[in-house]
Amino acid sequence: MSRFWLGACMLVAACQGKYATQLPYTTLWQQGTATVNHGSDKADTVFTSGWKFTRGLREGVHANRLLQPDSVVELPHRVVLPNTDLWYLKTISFAQAGVLRVRADDGAQLWVNGKPAQRLNGDSFKVEASSEATILIRVLNNAMAGGLLEVSYYTHSHAVQQEQAHQRSLQRNKLEQKRILLGDTTLPLLIGPWLTQSDSVYKIRLVADAGVTLYWGATPSVKNAQTARAGFVQFEVPAPASAWYYKVCSGTVCSPTYRVAGTQTNFQFTVWGDSQSGWKQFATHLQNLQASTDAFTIGVGDLVGNGSNEAAWQTLGGLFSTYAAERPAYLVAGNHDYDGYYTDLQPRLYQQYAAPSAKPWFAWRYSNCAFIAIDPNAQFPIGFAGEQQQWLQAQLKSPLWQQAEWRFIVLHQPPFSQGWPGYQGDAVVRELLEPLLETARIDFVIAGHTHDYERLVKVNGRQQTNFIITGGGGGSLEPDQSSPTPRMDTVIKTHNYLRFKIASNKLEWTAYDLNNRIIDYQKREK
Repeated sequence: MSRFWLGACMLVAACQGKYATQLPYTTLWQQGTATVNHGSDKADTVFTSGWKFTRGLREGVHANRLLQPDSVVELPHRVVLPNTDLWYLKTISFAQAGVLRVRADDGAQLWVNGKPAQRLNGDSFKVEASSEATILIRVLNNAMAGGLLEVSYYTHSHAVQQEQAHQRSLQRNKLEQKRILLGDTTLPLLIGPWLTQSDSVYKIRLVADAGVTLYWGATPSVKNAQTARAGFVQFEVPAPASAWYYKVCSGTVCSPTYRVAGTQTNFQFTVWGDSQSGWKQFATHLQNLQASTDAFTIGVGDLVGNGSNEAAWQTLGGLFSTYAAERPAYLVAGNHDYDGYYTDLQPRLYQQYAAPSAKPWFAWRYSNCAFIAIDPNAQFPIGFAGEQQQWLQAQLKSPLWQQAEWRFIVLHQPPFSQGWPGYQGDAVVRELLEPLLETARIDFVIAGHTHDYERLVKVNGRQQTNFIITGGGGGSLEPDQSSPTPRMDTVIKTHNYLRFKIASNKLEWTAYDLNNRIIDYQKREK
């Protein structure tokens, strides 16, 4: 909750120039954490023992890969079984109807007496009173280690009281933040804006607790106007051929007038990944990015720690707006952005707050560079279903790709990785991309997932491909030890981001750490 209002406050302070000045990040962090009242979250019952780790009722269970089939385990329980269904079985009694909260890594599905349970939100399921309910939980582990961490039960009345207390606490905290930062609780509180682009349309996203108006145009006078009610807001603006301007107002209070540059022949852009709710580190990266004239930015997944936590997405937007208000962000989904959506694998909050397009795979062209974003997390176990594969093949044959000087594939899971012990990258990604490296003339494959910086160069015939991992956006770093294979050219275990600079047939990229010091520099020329 504190981090939600941290994100919000950063925008308000920026927007209210005549009412307040921008506060230092550390001050905002301290104020955000100081005013939290979480209330009692103690469950009525926590089920820790007697879970049978076993086969389940659905296809896709790989019993031969389980370490101890039909074993009895205690929670929290984690095993190293990448991209595997993990099944847990237990008989439980519920004296009355209520809510069962299932905390799992990466996500879970629940059956009660052989029938799918109704999911109320990301990790909560509705259960009815029963003297003997057979609980079957399918944990979808789409990374390295995963498993069932906690199962807790709340009576219906307790769950309702908790939600009401949570909403009251949110409102109190919001008013307190307005009082601290603005000195006036009647002023509007806005989160954002941040910018994305799909085809010929810009999307301007923000969250507001009052009605807002978007003003935009080809000059700073911004004569065009659109209005929206309070809540999550998404404005759409046709992409002009050159620079354009916009601002967001609520009543008499307005943001700065933002300038979005047109396409430049020589340009630069940034790439980062795995911010993963490591907000302090991510905010430091954003501070380091401010002084540059980047054309756009790319986030390669695990944007938040839990994709079904709306407060995390709003915090991301609040922090991100300091950088992404004037340049589009192309945000790729990672496995954690799917958390809470493993029933249908439709990451609704990612789609609402971050996705550039309706599908989690998309492509764009900027100057002489072509970019294709793909997403193996849209199915489980991870992979690339027919629709995405057909789309990818069409993109690789398109003029957008064929006529480009430089060609980039971006995704979350890397094909090769060494810095995460026991993880060598994902085979399904290698199987998809390796046959295409030379024929599709892929210059770069950029991913996250492993929380470090890694680089590898491979040559296939006449094609040189650079594999880069930039998983140091904010999440906790990998341990000191690494996997023996594959042998990457460079592995550096620090938080990081990348900046690419393009000038015709010349390209260079630089990796920076949290102190904005250079940790790697490379250049290429065609």
